[in-house]
Amino acid sequence: MKVFKAKRKEDMIAHIREGFTDAEVYITLRPCIDIVVELLENGPNLATIYCPPSLYKLTSDRVRHALEKVGISLEPMGGGAGRPRVYSENDVVEIRKLQKLGHSITRISKELGIPRRTIYYLLRDEDLGTRQP
Repeated sequence: MKVFKAKRKEDMIAHIREGFTDAEVYITLRPCIDIVVELLENGPNLATIYCPPSLYKLTSDRVRHALEKVGISLEPMGGGAGRPRVYSENDVVEIRKLQKLGHSITRISKELGIPRRTIYYLLRDEDLGTRQP
């Protein structure tokens, strides 16, 4: 897999113009029409374009449909940015269970070794339905 890294679109396009033969490429910028055109013109074996999930979501429908028409797949790849989660869904379930038994947040905090503020945060996220895997 060929990896194209750049901070500016112009730099990435210059790198792509050097040519490549890989069937799969990973790009670190949003797959805009200019970058996609360069990939198609300079990669004769191109079958799949990967990009970070956050940029995949920002890709226009126009670009996605154009790629579908020529048989190239666009896929998100890699983990999300930011700090990884320390507490799992099992921790939240345990907190809820202890809460239903009538334990205070302070007691739950001491029993599970989780800071009180974190317990409030985990419960708030779960209540709002914003907790992500």
